[in-house]
Amino acid sequence: MADLEELKLELNLLRKQINRHNILYYHKSEPEITDAEYDALKKRVSEIAEQIPEFQENYNDIGAMPDDRFSQVKHIEPMLSLDNAYDNGDMERFLSRVKRFLNISELEIMCEPKIDGVSFSAVYEDGVFVRAATRGDGHIGENITCNVETIKDFPKFLADIKGRLEVRGEIYIANEDFIKLNEFANPRNAASGSLKQLDATVTASRSLKYFAYSIIGGIMQTQYEVLHSLQLLGFCVNNHQFLARNLDEMLEFYNELYGCRYDLGYDIDGIVYKVNNLSLQNRLGNTSKAPRFAIAYKFPAICAKTKLTKISIQVGRTGTLTPVAELVPVNIGGVLVSRASLHNQDEVKRKDIREGDIVTVKRAGDVIPQVIEVDKSVRSANVHEFIFPKTCPECGSPLEGATIIRCTGEFICKAQIIAKLKHFISKDAFDIEGLGEKQIIFFYTLGLITQVTDIFILEDKLKSFDLSGQEGWGERSVTKLIDSIRRKKAITLDRFIFSLGIRSIGQVTAALLAHYYSSYKNWYQSMVALPSNETVMHELLCIANIGVETVKYLEIFFSNQYNIKILNDLASYLSIHSIDYENGSIFCNKTVVFTGTLTISRDEAKNKAKALGAIVSSSLSNKTNYLVVGSNPGSKYKKALELGIEILAEDQWHRLTSVTEKIS
Repeated sequence: MADLEELKLELNLLRKQINRHNILYYHKSEPEITDAEYDALKKRVSEIAEQIPEFQENYNDIGAMPDDRFSQVKHIEPMLSLDNAYDNGDMERFLSRVKRFLNISELEIMCEPKIDGVSFSAVYEDGVFVRAATRGDGHIGENITCNVETIKDFPKFLADIKGRLEVRGEIYIANEDFIKLNEFANPRNAASGSLKQLDATVTASRSLKYFAYSIIGGIMQTQYEVLHSLQLLGFCVNNHQFLARNLDEMLEFYNELYGCRYDLGYDIDGIVYKVNNLSLQNRLGNTSKAPRFAIAYKFPAICAKTKLTKISIQVGRTGTLTPVAELVPVNIGGVLVSRASLHNQDEVKRKDIREGDIVTVKRAGDVIPQVIEVDKSVRSANVHEFIFPKTCPECGSPLEGATIIRCTGEFICKAQIIAKLKHFISKDAFDIEGLGEKQIIFFYTLGLITQVTDIFILEDKLKSFDLSGQEGWGERSVTKLIDSIRRKKAITLDRFIFSLGIRSIGQVTAALLAHYYSSYKNWYQSMVALPSNETVMHELLCIANIGVETVKYLEIFFSNQYNIKILNDLASYLSIHSIDYENGSIFCNKTVVFTGTLTISRDEAKNKAKALGAIVSSSLSNKTNYLVVGSNPGSKYKKALELGIEILAEDQWHRLTSVTEKIS
């Protein structure tokens, strides 16, 4: 019973997450996660639902409640979503399930591209277009009639049609039109945002297009006939369609479209398979959220080819120079990618990457774009080898290092200073509301914040500086920011240590130091003595998980008098408390993933993490905080390295959880 209760708790959390993401996706056209991450949430819901049958009766996961800015339209027949397939095995199971239900051995399946757009329903009365609506929650949608009327080539009148006829399809925006907009994250968002305009003239300016794929109320007998009839009526119908008679033909169509999807001029994210015979569709019926006669086989979001226009050099917080590929924007898995990491000088040389090359870009883990190869067969003769700079491109300081090259101008390099300031006010450090990257750059440019201590004397500086002429900085905005800074003048020691951005000191190491030294005074006194006191060095090395490299960077930091002055100034402005976590855990509200064979059972490890306030996940993403690795780790280990996720060996995990249990 305890397991069932745990599943129900997880289910409730997932439902809240999905509902939130539905609102962001369908209403605001501002998704925070990728389609793959959203699909993973839904897949987990399905896994749990199989263990809790009564859940199916109460859960509707079709879309989002209608936007209350628009009048509502009730669908005569629900606009259901589709179940998803992610591999050939899923497709084989779908086909077997349908054949078993119908008790037949042969079946025709209509294959159509899955357009990555916005579903719509259009109703005609005696051939006259009277109403259009979005899917909404599947039962009630938003009235978008005026906006759909602006779409070029959308039929307003159907000849020789009597009675009521409903046409369904997908509204999208072509890639070339999307690039001209330059307002949305991807074409799907652009289409959705354009349809959700209260002013139809704005929609009319967006060059929306559509494909129709379904008729409700017709007399056709097959999906093939439906598509043909739509075309005869004057609707735009996608020409990429295929009538398959077995699984091999279905997969062949999938592979064909997957191979040419970037040449279509619009985004597709998979293939929709439907039982061709409409009477068989009726026999199969629907579940509460999806038809049993159809499924969407989703494409993996991986690679795309585009042109590399320039290699720029990015200088990070610790002075590391990272080459970055500036790309002709290309859509990969619903995200428009215009930049990709080239990692370091050696990587550029090894792959012989040059400005002007046609390159293949991969979104590793659907998060970090990387250039994986160059198409040298189309390389122009005037494309020259990239020469890495000899001095810092930001400040002109000398460089040091071989593979990892760093700027030596730590305290004069604008890029490093801004990156340190951004780190100082980041979520896991001071987390000052209203002071983000944009504001840091703004105040740095004005000379008001050039080092971290300036943040806490900004109030005094603004007394003699007039911001009234600066956009967005009225009296109210300034007051809110000053209040936010005042509230952050108290901080726990671990967050303070982390905020300093000392190389090799992440959240875990900062927590270990804070726990060991207990107070800021103890920590500070030991650290300033470190450069000349071997006893302190040995003391540090005796702390679990503190290594020689960490000690070296602490010594470098505390050997610099500028850093000592900054610390003393900060201490005079702040109240730095002993470690005091909610739930007594550095893992509280952090996402933890386990991989490999552990010395304890996976369930025991998960329960321990949850007891410390952690969020345990089965999949990695850019939102994962820690990957705990046992023996023989799988692909998650490699993916964590690519994403820059903090990796803990199992023995480290046990030591850290022991520490946090003692703290609590």
